[in-house]
Amino acid sequence: MARSPLADVAWGYMPAQILHAAAELGLVELLASGPRSSEELAAETRTHGPSLLRLLRGLVSLGLLTQTAPDRFELTELGGHLRKDAPDTVRSVVMFLCSAGPWSSWGDVLHSLRTGETAFEHNYGKQAFEYLAEHPEEAEKLNGAMGQMTRDTARGIIAGYDFSPLRTVVDVGGGNGTFVAEILRAAPKVKGVVFDMPTGVSEAAATLEAAGVADRGTVVSGSFFQSVPEGADAYVLKLVLHDWDDEKALKILRNIREVIEPGGRLLVFERLVPDIVTEDHKRALLADLLMLVLTGGRERTEAEYRDLFAKAGFTLESATGPLGNLGFTRLEAVPS
Repeated sequence: MARSPLADVAWGYMPAQILHAAAELGLVELLASGPRSSEELAAETRTHGPSLLRLLRGLVSLGLLTQTAPDRFELTELGGHLRKDAPDTVRSVVMFLCSAGPWSSWGDVLHSLRTGETAFEHNYGKQAFEYLAEHPEEAEKLNGAMGQMTRDTARGIIAGYDFSPLRTVVDVGGGNGTFVAEILRAAPKVKGVVFDMPTGVSEAAATLEAAGVADRGTVVSGSFFQSVPEGADAYVLKLVLHDWDDEKALKILRNIREVIEPGGRLLVFERLVPDIVTEDHKRALLADLLMLVLTGGRERTEAEYRDLFAKAGFTLESATGPLGNLGFTRLEAVPS
């Protein structure tokens, strides 16, 4: 009798934590200079040698390392994806998804399924973003993951849209400024504003400077539940609305509606859930469950976004996608 693939799914949380441990300990950076022994690595990471040897063997099983002698390990090309400075790094995503908050929330998924409440708030006594505002070291993990995802997808989701007729673009919830920087590079006459909480925009100025667009970029901190910067003819929301339930998402949209210029554009980049799902929609569906346990938000269908926009005073004009390597859809709306 063939072994069920469901067993591999059940074992799947273990490889995730193996990756997280390797990233947390900086093993990949240490191995980047050449093969090392478990004792050498244990001394540099201040870990228990025999236990670390077992982790290294686990990394071999995942293809991140090769074992060249009984106690000699070498980094593979795949393992290099965990390096901080690798162009295709996934380290920040691993560090966030496997950190204590998301990890414990998934462990309490039944609470969310039984009550509709976030497992995070059940475990920590406060909402996820409230907790992150009080713990900047954890917020840094989220910001790193979002910045990495944006770097991976920005050009792909910007391509095909002409930003040049616009005057000023405000990226609401724009984090470290990566997305605005790409927009400004694509449209040399456009000005951009990165708007987010203080912990979110802490690295935005440096990002704009490194991209060579600091002369056209502005960084503003604040809460999009209170207000957003005025006077722009385009407002961008990328992976923001899915963080929130309909009531809070409407608050964000209505704050934009109050200040957007007549004839302005609202550009929302999210993953859509189709009316009938298949295995091909795995990433969006996993993200939807992550929002259930972590933030109280959700991934939505095109019809649900259309309705949300209408309640906020916008009319959905188009939905274009999938864009980029993560399958985003660009939802473009105008003031009703």
